[in-house]
Amino acid sequence: MLLENLAFVGGEPAAAAAALPLPAGPARHLRHNALRGQLPSAAQGSSTGAGQLAAATMAVLGLSAVERAAARRQRKQHRQLPQIAVAMATQVAAGSWPADTITEPSKVAQPPEDLSEWRKRSAAKLKEAGHEVWPAPKNDRLLRAARGEPVDRAPKWMMRQAGRYLPEYLALLSHTDFFTVCKTPALACEITLQPYRRYPSLDSLIIFSDILVIPVAMGMDCRMEPKTGPKFDFALETPEDMKKLNLTPDVDATLSYVFDGIFWTRQQVNNEVPVIGFSGAPWTLMGYMVEGGAVRSFDRAKKWIYLYPEASRKLLAALRDIIVEYLVGQFDSGAPLLTVFDTNCGELPPRLYEEFMVEDLKYIAREVKKRRPGALISVFPKDGEMAAFEDSEFDVVGVSWTTSPAEARRSCPSKTLQGNLDPHLLYADPAQIRERTTRMVKEFGVDKYICNLGHGMVPTHPVEGPAAFMEAVDSVSREDAPSPQLSATPSQARPERLVTLHLQDETSVSVPLGEAGARSLQNALAGFVSLFKEKMACEKPAAKKWESLEYAWSQGDMGLEAFCNPNAFATIFDVKVFLTVKSGGGQVKVTSEVPLNTLQSDLDTFLSS
Repeated sequence: MLLENLAFVGGEPAAAAAALPLPAGPARHLRHNALRGQLPSAAQGSSTGAGQLAAATMAVLGLSAVERAAARRQRKQHRQLPQIAVAMATQVAAGSWPADTITEPSKVAQPPEDLSEWRKRSAAKLKEAGHEVWPAPKNDRLLRAARGEPVDRAPKWMMRQAGRYLPEYLALLSHTDFFTVCKTPALACEITLQPYRRYPSLDSLIIFSDILVIPVAMGMDCRMEPKTGPKFDFALETPEDMKKLNLTPDVDATLSYVFDGIFWTRQQVNNEVPVIGFSGAPWTLMGYMVEGGAVRSFDRAKKWIYLYPEASRKLLAALRDIIVEYLVGQFDSGAPLLTVFDTNCGELPPRLYEEFMVEDLKYIAREVKKRRPGALISVFPKDGEMAAFEDSEFDVVGVSWTTSPAEARRSCPSKTLQGNLDPHLLYADPAQIRERTTRMVKEFGVDKYICNLGHGMVPTHPVEGPAAFMEAVDSVSREDAPSPQLSATPSQARPERLVTLHLQDETSVSVPLGEAGARSLQNALAGFVSLFKEKMACEKPAAKKWESLEYAWSQGDMGLEAFCNPNAFATIFDVKVFLTVKSGGGQVKVTSEVPLNTLQSDLDTFLSS
């Protein structure tokens, strides 16, 4: 009977089993025999024979090595392996997989051959009709929460919810390879839908793809190596290697398969729930490009920033601009919420991160919103200082599991927050998962909150964990947990320090920028200087239109704007920045041209005091 269940996996159970690691010992030996067609007989009539049969069944199914590995390690009782295998086989036979599970690529729903043209025609018709966004999904709870609107309960989804912990994903992947899936809209759609079929109370899908498709579009071919992860054909060892890259790829031509995947998924899910689009952040992408692939630490990438600051800024700026185009393309394809994952944020000291990374991230949000006002956008600065994004145009800020809900609310009081369950809790028993998840939701409060993990799902997660997590989220209504009223901490009550800026005619103005605002303006100026130096090194600078400095800061009824057109100046020493300081909601306004070096000196003086 157990062997009959193998047909449930799909046409090639051996291939599915071979794709998965199994523990050492009898199971591994039996899998080897199973692949050769040498399975033990159930008629041996001994407990050993039954155990071998169960272990062999588990090996061929390729299921419990993923779903039960954590439980086996915790119990440390290898003798329970046969019982676990039997239990898993029973669950499969009983239909624990969704009834409409597809495990063979040939059975996946195929889009029409003109999918790209269909997508573009649909977007054009939408624009012609005067609509800025696609029609809202039937379940728009996630989008309302992202906008800060009231919801009945917290919407929920899980980072990496589509993929490696799901047995149906592993069965499908056994017939193909990772990047082929990413580049095939039908397969990407199918895997995106898998968690929704298994957990139908999910409030959103997220398109199955990878952050590294951007470096691939820039000319860095990548492959997924077993037990290692992504590996590029080359690494950026020095700035000289940047010559191998296309810093301005045609995003629509090189990444259209992602756009098609989003559009096709939206059709296949019948617009029941939103489909989230995403990108890696510039620093996270740069880290993988310098390291040459997945690594445990990003030491070489961090050295790069210190050794080659100008090249780092050039690479980060190029990635920033590609990301803007990429996110706009995803929005136009039907993704109403766009996420920027900065997984490696916590690898850098806060000041270095703010100096090199924060302004580019704010630019991404600002530019996407400028080009697509209806887009919702979130950022996940994993293990970083969230407060840097309180004055950004991101609608949602992700919270790592290392940050408490109270601290997250204090850091970004105006933002919708997303997170932050410790993913390792999903290994626990369902009762504990429900208890801790319920507590977390109540600590965040339902208002302006999206329930998620503090990082992504991992390959060994049991499928029961997410089910308990979702049950707990759904059990907490807005009446149970409105947003907590946070009392001001001493640091909040203290007014921001004043920055004195020297203007023309020996006049000056004091602005309550505080350290964060001053450093943000300093970073914007540093980026502008880097751009200007590139202009000075250009043989024919007049043949190119160089991007202007545009900086804006506001707090209450106070505001500061800085503008400079690099095309108007010949050398860096001539540059003057046009400053505007407003107060009283614009009733009082001071404008002045300030030499660049004077403005830099004022900020340096303030930040060093």
